[in-house]
Amino acid sequence: MDALTVPASCSVALKEWASVLAAIGRGEQLVLIRKGGLIEPGSGFELMAQTFVFYPTFEHQTVHFLRPASHALFDEALRTRPPQGVVPIELVGIATASAASHDSGIVERLGAFHIYNDAFLSQRLKWQPEQPLVIVTVRAFRLPTPCRLTVTGRYAGCRSWVELERPVSLEGARPVLDDATFQQRAARLAALLTAR
Repeated sequence: MDALTVPASCSVALKEWASVLAAIGRGEQLVLIRKGGLIEPGSGFELMAQTFVFYPTFEHQTVHFLRPASHALFDEALRTRPPQGVVPIELVGIATASAASHDSGIVERLGAFHIYNDAFLSQRLKWQPEQPLVIVTVRAFRLPTPCRLTVTGRYAGCRSWVELERPVSLEGARPVLDDATFQQRAARLAALLTAR
C-alpha cells in the first residue's frame, strides 16, 4: 500500500462513539462497522469521503456493547467528556478500503480489529437486515492540538456524516500506527475480509 498523504484541511466529519474513538486513537481498532444513522439518506451507510475528521458522540453508546477488556475506554470517554455544546476534534481518518457484506461470520473474523462485543454485532446484523454491513478499514492520524468545535443545529441528529461550517486544519497530523505496523495489520484484515 502506498503511503497516505493527509490533506491540509478537511470539512467533513464522521460521527462515532467516543469510546470507539479512544480505541482508534490507540491503534486498537482499525475498522468501522456501520449500517447508517436513523435519518441516513438512501439505503444505509455510504462512504461519503475518503478523508474525514472524527466527531465523537455519546448518544446510543453503551458499555454493554463493548467487550469487558474495553470497558475502561468507555469510562475514560465519560470522564473526559467535553462541556455540552463543544466537540473536540482530535483524530483524522483516511479510509483505505471498504466492503459491504451480509455475511454474519465476517464480524467474528474481524474480532482483533474492533472492541465491540457479540451483543452489539448481533444487534447490528438484525437491524434493517436488508442492508449490508459496511466495513471500512481506517488509517487514523492524531492532530497536534485538538480543534474545539461549537455544536450547531446542523450537526444534530442520528446521521453519520456532517459538513462542518469551516474546515479543520490537518497540518501536523501524525499517524497513530507507524507505516509498517499499519500495513501489516491492514493486510491481515484484507485477507479476513475476503475469507469464506
